[in-house]
This record gives sequence, structure tokens and C-alpha cells, in this order.
Amino acid sequence: MGFDLKRAIRGRVWKFGDSVESDAINPYYRFPTLEELKLHTLEVYRPEFPREVRPGDIIVAGRNFGCGSSRPGLVLREVGVAAIVAESVSRLFLRNSISRAIPIFVAPGVTGIVEDAQTLEVDYPQGVVRNPGSGRTVALRKFPPMIEQIFECGGLPEFARERYMREAALVARGKS
Repeated sequence: MGFDLKRAIRGRVWKFGDSVESDAINPYYRFPTLEELKLHTLEVYRPEFPREVRPGDIIVAGRNFGCGSSRPGLVLREVGVAAIVAESVSRLFLRNSISRAIPIFVAPGVTGIVEDAQTLEVDYPQGVVRNPGSGRTVALRKFPPMIEQIFECGGLPEFARERYMREAALVARGKS
């Protein structure tokens, strides 16, 4: 299932600071099943998060979100997080999120326009993140076209499969 970058995302904010570690997002070493992970994700930073997060919520974070080891953030999608918007994201966490089509965006200045529990809107087509309550906005960094295609396909494995199928069909047509 792909992720539609053409639609705006609007949700309640969970605000985090700088350097949120991937081990706190996905503490698989302590909780080996997905159901257990869902009960403990991000509790190191916000103990109430696993109990109170709701489908459609948005994580807003400071610099270096997802730093640390190569733990994927899939559990965030499983608890209903609609998007992650951060000042900056660790390279590995960003790549892992894109490869799994987890909506993650870099918007320098985002922590200055919204507070915890406020509403935030992510308008990727317009390249803007806005706080509808205050009217404050910041620019959203756009992805290269190939990354957008990965999101549309539902992740890197799906993108690779679709690309292979298109290329195989072209080769087959060329042989007939």
C-alpha cells in the first residue's frame, strides 16, 4: 500500500526534543513482539505516549531524530502516527523510513511554530508545514522524484518489484 504525498496530513502534535534515539522508538531488545513494542515505543521520552497516541497523530521533533542504531520506526506507523516532522533526521533513520514508506519530513524551524497537543498540517504538494491555529508556517523540504515514487509504491521492495515488472514487460515486447 502506497503513501499519497499529494494529500495534506493534519493531526494532533506530540512534540519531542533533539536526538530522539532509534532504540527508544523501537526497543526491540526488551520487547521482541510488535504488540509489546506498541506498548513501549517512545516511553523513555514520554511515558504517556504509548497509552495516549491515536491514529492520525503527528510527531514533531528537533534535530537528529532517529539517531543511534539502525532500528526502523515501523512501530510508529503501527500505533497510528500519520507523519514525523523534524528539524533534521539521522541519515540512516530517514533512509529506513523512506524504504518502508513511513511519512517522514524535514522542516527546519518546525519546533518553533507548534506546541504539544496543537494541530499541525503537512502540505507536501505546497512544500509547507503550518499551524492552523496560529497561521505560522515553515518550509518543508521536498524529496527527489525517485523518493516520491518509492512512497507512492509503498516502499522500496514494492518500488523495485514494480520497476522490474515494467522493465520485464518492455523486454518481452521487444522480443515479439
